[in-house]
Amino acid sequence: MKKYDVLVVGGGIYGITAAVELAQRRYSVGLINPDTIPHHLAASTDVTKAVRMEYGSDREYFQMVELAIGKWLEWNDLFREKLYHEVGFLMLCKDKIESDRHTFEKHSYKNLLEAGYAPDRLDADGIKRRFPAVNTAEYIDASFNAKAGYVESGLAVQKLAEYARTLGVAIHEGQTAESLVVTKGVLQGVKTKEGETFQCGHALLAAGVHTPLLLPELQPYMRTTGHPVFWLRPKDITNFVPPKFSVFTADISNSGWYGFPFLHKQGIVKIAKHSNGKGIHPDDDDRQITDVEVADMRSFVKMTFPELIDAPLVYTRRCLYIDTLDGHFWIDNHPEIKGLSISTGGSGHGLKMGPLLGPMAADVIEGRSHQFSKRHRWRHLTGTTDQVEEARYVVNRKL
Repeated sequence: MKKYDVLVVGGGIYGITAAVELAQRRYSVGLINPDTIPHHLAASTDVTKAVRMEYGSDREYFQMVELAIGKWLEWNDLFREKLYHEVGFLMLCKDKIESDRHTFEKHSYKNLLEAGYAPDRLDADGIKRRFPAVNTAEYIDASFNAKAGYVESGLAVQKLAEYARTLGVAIHEGQTAESLVVTKGVLQGVKTKEGETFQCGHALLAAGVHTPLLLPELQPYMRTTGHPVFWLRPKDITNFVPPKFSVFTADISNSGWYGFPFLHKQGIVKIAKHSNGKGIHPDDDDRQITDVEVADMRSFVKMTFPELIDAPLVYTRRCLYIDTLDGHFWIDNHPEIKGLSISTGGSGHGLKMGPLLGPMAADVIEGRSHQFSKRHRWRHLTGTTDQVEEARYVVNRKL
């Protein structure tokens, strides 16, 4: 079997963007993935992922998404298909944005203004006129940023895989990484459960929730958590179609709830929860959504979007995050194994940064620093480490 300059392990958003970038830099690239791409259980394989610059007081993530949005628009043109839908982002607040309850919304709104954007500030009357599905007895203040939206995530991974093939990337589906071949501290290749050995000069481990299983030394720093996703089918879609509806958060740092406008391809409104999640083993544990979680969703819908109270629940999914304890990416070279790099740690925000992930991983492989690489280096975390993403509803800031 051919020896690749770089073997990418994993065909999700981390792996496929890295494969594309490395091929564009003239490396011979192979990629292995346990199933077809997109994999039906991968975190990036879903119908939508939110794209928002709003990251509370975190200016670096703000800048990252700002750059990523420009690249998503370029990819829309490159693939001649709308992967990124700029339908806007609505932050719903139960109190004034400036209140102590809404520090995420307050800092996000301030950062947008300071960066020269013009988000619309809406009081209860303004919300009701613009977004009539919202219960303004509960939500009295809001910010709407038109420079945001969502990506058709599974479709994006599919298109990137097709593009990678045109660049010469050899994609091996149905090959599940099982172990690394390391001789005297130097990586030689990757063995798969299917009995193949893929030789390479360098390997990039971008296996999502399976990354710390393949590399146990990462396990103290990472957790796999499962988060509920719900598809509702509105009886009347009028008030759930843009511009009357957009990507939204609803008091998210205190509730975890967010969602998307009506998706015509699936005929649904998707709602999900961004919080601690449920600790889960990616292979051994049940991914089913519980009755308690469904009841929690129904309670949220009744309070927030009364028109969806009786909407049929047509599908549920548990989206798996590979969480670093601090909530930041983990994109770096292994400190002890030469020829091994890691790109993982999405913590729920990987897809929106998708266009930046490939160049970051490629720079690391080449031994160079990326503009945003410093905070995502190999680091020591402990049980006292706080999860710092301000949008996420995390009890005591600990995962």
